[in-house]
Amino acid sequence: MNIALLTIGDELCIGQIINTNASWIADRCTQIGAFITCHSTIKDNPLDIICELDRLRINNAMIIITGGLGPTHDDSTKATLCSYFHDTLIEHQDTLQFLQERYISRNIFFSERNREQAFVPSSCTVLKNPRGTAPGLLFAQTDCIFIALPGVPAEMKGIMQEYVLPIIQDRFLEENTTKPFYRTLITKGIPESTLADLIGNPSEFLAIQESLAFLPSFQGVRLRLGVYHHNAESAIQRLDVLEQILMNKAGTYIYAKNQENLLSKTTENLIILKKTLSVVESCTGGKLSSLCTDLPGSSVFFKGGFITYSNELKEQLVHVRHETLLEFGAVSEQTAIEMASGGREILHTDYCISITGIAGPGGGSDEKPVGLVWIGLSSNNRTFARKHIFGTDRDMNRERSVYAALSILYDELHHI
Repeated sequence: MNIALLTIGDELCIGQIINTNASWIADRCTQIGAFITCHSTIKDNPLDIICELDRLRINNAMIIITGGLGPTHDDSTKATLCSYFHDTLIEHQDTLQFLQERYISRNIFFSERNREQAFVPSSCTVLKNPRGTAPGLLFAQTDCIFIALPGVPAEMKGIMQEYVLPIIQDRFLEENTTKPFYRTLITKGIPESTLADLIGNPSEFLAIQESLAFLPSFQGVRLRLGVYHHNAESAIQRLDVLEQILMNKAGTYIYAKNQENLLSKTTENLIILKKTLSVVESCTGGKLSSLCTDLPGSSVFFKGGFITYSNELKEQLVHVRHETLLEFGAVSEQTAIEMASGGREILHTDYCISITGIAGPGGGSDEKPVGLVWIGLSSNNRTFARKHIFGTDRDMNRERSVYAALSILYDELHHI
């Protein structure tokens, strides 16, 4: 079954808001065996919406639309769909009752503008939205099903899970339908081009309806294997074979798969080994601490840390020697080492990571350019620091520094 995604909103087109809806919908539809043919994003303009609907319905059995169902003047999706299907708006009594009860229970005045949300095209099927005020709308045409959903992510996800995904499964996906099955292997410590050379020509081991994609990120290159098959057991067996082929070729660099990542694998090792971690951050300003504490149960391994952005705090909080800062500077191997060892001793942890660098865009020199970062690691066994030179983008440098630090810690734990 072919499905097209149409996300509507000026804020999406100008880059003010990231389009997370399309990614989420595509992932869920793909998981149940539907084929997403395209993602299209357009402004909240009636003519643009009509033109895009005409284009998308040609090759798709379903179009899932998000956005533009609100009560304000710049929400034109509902009215445009009504016009597109030569329909008229009627007041949907169940929706009206729900809205009135919702506003009364919250002691909010129910205005005429709010009441407008209860009006829907007469030919559509209303998809209830208990999380918000705009219901979903389903138009069943002979050639294509059109489904309009609210743009608010929580509301969209609720209607997708309760109505849309079951509709796709029940009406369109037969038991012997060919579906995509994926497995992702995650590497670290090897550039994409080198990894590609190591693996060689994928056509030598991939059959028809099988794929291999290289997906680089800060955490490493992800190798996504894809197998299209009507039988789940057969697909999984084939993925096992393909995984072993890649392990034979690049197993040294593969450390995780599927939803695992560098943070989850590193913290998993800390917990298994019953080790604790602290951090001392400068240029990353607490990013590593934040990442660690995003994990539920992180208090098992993460004890805390310091943000020592100034030289004064490096001296006061983690006892970096004044002489070290004078002779070598804040961004140096020596300072990173003293930050890590000082943090570990003060916070009484098994490991301490330190990060000090020049994130940019200014502050660099010929000797110490923007993007220079020293990452220190201290443990009972040894204390050392490694040099990294990233780019000139401040945000990317900070992000890369955090994952480089995790990579160093992962390697250290892996070799215990």
